[in-house]
Amino acid sequence: MNTISSRITPISPNYETCLECRVSLLIYPGTMHPDEVSAILNMEPSQKNIIGDKRINSLGRTREIKIAGWFLSSEMFVSSKDLRDHINWITAKLNPAKAGLKKLQNTPGIKMTLSCVWWSSLGHSGPVLWPEQMKALADLDLECSFDIYFDSTQSS
Repeated sequence: MNTISSRITPISPNYETCLECRVSLLIYPGTMHPDEVSAILNMEPSQKNIIGDKRINSLGRTREIKIAGWFLSSEMFVSSKDLRDHINWITAKLNPAKAGLKKLQNTPGIKMTLSCVWWSSLGHSGPVLWPEQMKALADLDLECSFDIYFDSTQSS
């Protein structure tokens, strides 16, 4: 990646203000089975929710899946605290599947987003995106959402 000298925030796997982060492509395929999404994209998800399956939640309660989902997450594959590394990983995984992704995006009833989750380690600041990540997301026609968490007990 070519670094422009005017940029303030270099990419760093030890991003100082981040405690933890991850990026997930969330595809809600409506009435389509998640295995069909896998076939169209020619890849397996990190997790899939199949309507009717039963799962035990964190409270030990069994619940039935009511909404289908196909999820690809950087969580177990990227150890960096820099959100850009996570976005780079997921866009690299999706680039070979661009035609399939476009097919899914044009299928009625399918919804998707790239979900970025970022926890502050210092109680201030936040993630940074460079034009390279924004362009990669735009080329894949993906919206990008952010959940950013700040610990209110930390001083700024």
